[in-house]
Amino acid sequence: MIPAHGATLTVTNDALTATPTPLAASLTGGRENRIVRIADITGVTVTPGNAWTRSRVDVETGAGATAFWFAPGDVEGPEQLRSLLDDAQRGTAPDTEPVAGGAGIPGFDFVGFDVETANPRWGSICQIGLVKVIDGEEVDRVSWLCQPPERIGTFEPGNVAVHGITAQDVADAPSVHERIPELVAFVGELPLVAHNAQFDASALRDACRETGAEVPQLLFACTLAQARATKLDVDNHKLPTLAKHFGAALEHHHDACEDAAACAAVMVGLARQAGHTGSLMRFVHDAGFTLGAIDDARVTPVLRDRSGAGRARQAELAEQGAAAAVRATAAPRGSNQAGSGEAGPGEAGPGRRASSSNGPKKPAPWQSVATPDTVPEPSADADPNAPLYGENVTLTGEFEPYDKGELWQAIARQGAQVGKNVTKKTTILVAGEWATMTSKEKRAHELKEKGQDIEIWPAERLYEALGL
Repeated sequence: MIPAHGATLTVTNDALTATPTPLAASLTGGRENRIVRIADITGVTVTPGNAWTRSRVDVETGAGATAFWFAPGDVEGPEQLRSLLDDAQRGTAPDTEPVAGGAGIPGFDFVGFDVETANPRWGSICQIGLVKVIDGEEVDRVSWLCQPPERIGTFEPGNVAVHGITAQDVADAPSVHERIPELVAFVGELPLVAHNAQFDASALRDACRETGAEVPQLLFACTLAQARATKLDVDNHKLPTLAKHFGAALEHHHDACEDAAACAAVMVGLARQAGHTGSLMRFVHDAGFTLGAIDDARVTPVLRDRSGAGRARQAELAEQGAAAAVRATAAPRGSNQAGSGEAGPGEAGPGRRASSSNGPKKPAPWQSVATPDTVPEPSADADPNAPLYGENVTLTGEFEPYDKGELWQAIARQGAQVGKNVTKKTTILVAGEWATMTSKEKRAHELKEKGQDIEIWPAERLYEALGL
């Protein structure tokens, strides 16, 4: 299968079949496949495009020419189509048929996405991984090293320990500013899918703004949110755990391309488990969420939409194109949308339901991220050389398999002050996994922008500091 503009192309020894994407079908009202018999083809002409203009393949028959368009920057698709048509005319094309209900999921199209960063600044992207999925099956993948934005490009040991990428590794690589147009060309109008997608989406936007690149208008889904909304027999919702559950390969966690591929496989696995057919947007909407969105003004997270109004509006605008859906995605004031962020007393968190007055109360899923009542004091016997000695540390999000009480005690034993909230005294905020950016993390970014010396750590860096 070859992804083209508005269609998926399949070539056999008998025919070239163009299956319209759901978006193209809704825009044109044409849901029928276009079929060109190989025996009728008299010539094939490729008109190349560039990063801004589409390329075109004209397939000529006795009845005239049929044009097939490809996204700007896609140089492989047209040549792949021409090569397969040449093979088909010789009778040596692969023995495949258009997807009609086998292992694939017709219309389930997206790009798995992951980034690695040089330091806790989200925009310090040093690697990008992209995996294209068409009709529920991987069709292409790319992995790029890149130099992070110069102002925030320092490689910190904690991040290097996670992904293994050093400044020397990217010394001869293009800048992230140069990679962004390549990303946009690869993605086209497809939505992104990432694990804990608020991070990757925000990293992309931050890198754009840091380098002066135009922020692409993109929709995205989150496998972390989608998995949490599904009944799965798993110990936690980390990417390696979910990948293993769905039989997806993930030998090198924190390699951006392997993480993007595993994330894509998890989303496909979730859809197959649900018996879903159709688009990614409809799958996300059926789970009660709206897609997240990236634009110049903000990153709007994947949101739980209890009223359904946001989902209906997003689906309606998607028929006008991805950009229109992005512009309409930000939740209006007073809407009945709620993110999947941390829940406090009396608030609805992920998976939380109103408790019944009958029978014993079971712990709700949100209690694993609830803030403990008692704050431990810093140990008077702590080693002054301990990584956290003298710091003021706050946690946000989920830290499976640890609970926050355990981590608080370990932090205090190193001589650090634990904080329940982000304040002007906070020096380190540790962000665990969560489907959206939490209110604590938003506050940390606000204080950082105002000049406060506050670091934002991923959970892995805390585990390393605590020897876990």
